[in-house]
Amino acid sequence: MRWIFLFVLVAMTTIGCATNCQNVQQKLDVCQATLTDQDFIIKKQESTIRQKDEQIAGQNKTIEKMGVNIAELERQLDISSNEKGRKDERVRDIAASVREYIQKQMRENTNFLTGIALEDFVGDELIQREHSGDEKMMIVNVAHPVPSGGQINGIGGYFSGTSDVIIKLLRPVGNDYVVIYNKELKFEAEGSGKTYVDFDSPFIVKKGDVIAYYFPGPVNVPYDSNIGTNAYSEMGSDEYAQGDRIAAEDIWHADQVKRKYSLNYYGIFYTRVGSE
Repeated sequence: MRWIFLFVLVAMTTIGCATNCQNVQQKLDVCQATLTDQDFIIKKQESTIRQKDEQIAGQNKTIEKMGVNIAELERQLDISSNEKGRKDERVRDIAASVREYIQKQMRENTNFLTGIALEDFVGDELIQREHSGDEKMMIVNVAHPVPSGGQINGIGGYFSGTSDVIIKLLRPVGNDYVVIYNKELKFEAEGSGKTYVDFDSPFIVKKGDVIAYYFPGPVNVPYDSNIGTNAYSEMGSDEYAQGDRIAAEDIWHADQVKRKYSLNYYGIFYTRVGSE
């Protein structure tokens, strides 16, 4: 009976061990599968990380190349800026030289033109006359209106010294005149004699326009009396700016002696003076 009990005990022990071993084996298999899956996931993540690293390395190379390109562009811009500055300086120097040359040519052309009369001269002869010595006068050359459309390039006068004069172009509008141009001139005259003064820009004129001369100081131009016109008057300051209107009765003064001043103007007109 004892042997039967021992056999039964051993059998039961063997059966329990087998069951436990089977359970352990199953757990080991599950762990092995889990480890395999995790290893796959890790390898996949490592591959992704390597791809990201390669992308970052490529981007770093691109950024480095862009930095080199930017530095080169900045270098070229600096060079261009310096060249532009030097070019602007050269242009200014050339422009100044050209202006000086043109002014010189204009002065020489004036002497040339007055000698051969390529331009028309309108007004009275520039000669020494009997009277002088007035101050603050406006003289309106109504006796010699502009003969036709064209341009006035300057004035002439028999000046006895340095003069300030404001040249006005008056355009008839009804019974009045409107100041179209106002040009201030200041020039020196060495002794008495003919002086021609070029405008820096011409007056564009119409037929019938009239030139007026306002002297804010001494009138260093001689005149003869009892001849010419009575379109002159004393004026303490310049009362007529560009765009102002002048009544005809403020130009002609029938109660004063006529005068002829040694003043004229010159320019290029569509119809030659004396050809009509």
